[in-house]
Amino acid sequence: MDPATVLSMFKELIDEQRKLASTMMKIMDRAPQRDQGAVKQEEQVTLPNVMAALSNRIEKFIFDPDADMSFSKWFSRYKEVFSEDAKQLTESSKVRLLCEKLDSVTFDKYQRHVLPRDVSQIGFDETVEALKQLFDHKTSLFTTRYQCLKLEKSDAEDYLTYTGRVNEFCEKAKIHELDSDGIKCLLWIFGLKSQQEAEIRQRLIAILDREHKAGRSVSLHELHQECENFLSLRRDSEIVAGSTKTVEATTVEKRHEVECWNCGGNHYARQCKSKPWFCKKCRKTGHKEKVCDILQQKKPDAQEEATKKMRSNREVMGRRKAPRRQVRTVQISNAALEANCPRVHVDALVNNYEVRFLLDTGSDITLLNEKTWKKMGSPALERTNIVVKNASREHMKIHGKLKCKIKLKGVETEGYAYVTPYNSLIGLEWIRANEDMKYHLEMMVAEVKMASTTGIEEQLKKTYPEVFEEGLGRCNKEEVDLQLHQNVRPVFCNSRPVPLAALEAVNAELDRLVQMNVIAP
Repeated sequence: MDPATVLSMFKELIDEQRKLASTMMKIMDRAPQRDQGAVKQEEQVTLPNVMAALSNRIEKFIFDPDADMSFSKWFSRYKEVFSEDAKQLTESSKVRLLCEKLDSVTFDKYQRHVLPRDVSQIGFDETVEALKQLFDHKTSLFTTRYQCLKLEKSDAEDYLTYTGRVNEFCEKAKIHELDSDGIKCLLWIFGLKSQQEAEIRQRLIAILDREHKAGRSVSLHELHQECENFLSLRRDSEIVAGSTKTVEATTVEKRHEVECWNCGGNHYARQCKSKPWFCKKCRKTGHKEKVCDILQQKKPDAQEEATKKMRSNREVMGRRKAPRRQVRTVQISNAALEANCPRVHVDALVNNYEVRFLLDTGSDITLLNEKTWKKMGSPALERTNIVVKNASREHMKIHGKLKCKIKLKGVETEGYAYVTPYNSLIGLEWIRANEDMKYHLEMMVAEVKMASTTGIEEQLKKTYPEVFEEGLGRCNKEEVDLQLHQNVRPVFCNSRPVPLAALEAVNAELDRLVQMNVIAP
């Protein structure tokens, strides 16, 4: 093989190597672009899964101020979820996730609050601040500190729960920010408990709250100076008001103020519509204890004269009117002291503990005395949000409800008893659960019958036969002037739809009215 041929072969081989190298370089340049596209596609696929996983971990927020459920308390629990676990989400995705975990009522209030802007146009941090402003407790710092100093441990609360509650209230009240002047000012205002100092107390609380928001502290002497300034302004105002009164004294007559003996209102006792008050001093009704001594000091002759006058008036009215059946009326203002009737009690086994209940068919629930509950070992109580009122419409204190196993009259059932400081009382809920007691209760109710009115109807028909006659009646006591418009086009009205079952009765009634000339077809 000659050298020229070998040289040409080497040149061709080198060219092929160069082409292969350039092709490999192009392939390597395109590879990162394909990898980035795959990553983007993977992110697009995994982002919805991340939001779904985070949504399952977060509970819905329901604003309930009575249960101490505020937005700050809820967000502090899931703050790390939004800041760390949802780090790869965008700002708008975090806002959507947060709004998704609001209940419908809360979201509607927030949506109306941010109008005209849309919820999606607001950033995450601004959304959180707006929700804290709307759905946090609207109490001032002074009120929180006042509640903190009034904390008490309940009997049904263990020491661990009580410790946590004290710690939480102290942090809310920011006790650590109080210096000696702050504590002095708080104690100074706490001592103003008189009703006459309510206006001063309200003004000083507003000053403390304003200075705290401005980042300034108030000393005890500054608080006293504010109090003196307020008293000076009030005295000046009273002087101005007093001069106005002297000018108008010639034309305005001072009205004599009266006070009701029964309720203390601004009217006479004979005009009082309240329930008669039971006086604990003289054990009579009709006046309060503070006026009892005044009534006792009145002259007995005047009282006897008034009594004789009232008795004579009754006799005159009795002779004028026809004799009627006398009914003795008893006003039960304090039945526990005045009534002398035996009470009905029922013995039952509650959680294998014998309890004596007072039978009350007018009560919907069963009450368990607090001391009896403690003798049973103070079992755990469930929280309840029902409001219990007595027969006087007054609220009754309820510690909680207890799930009980009851054995009553040989029958075992289950039910709830509400623990209260008052007497143990069995209500309709437990009574109806016992077949024996339910049977006797229904028998007593069935014995109550209405008086027959047949005799009264027959007597009325005999006395006024023309009223009960068939046909149209006629009133001749009044005259009616009907003014009809001329050339008026009659209005057509469709008949109302009637159920098929009542169609026959309706047609019969219409035919009867047509025959009596009440209506015309």
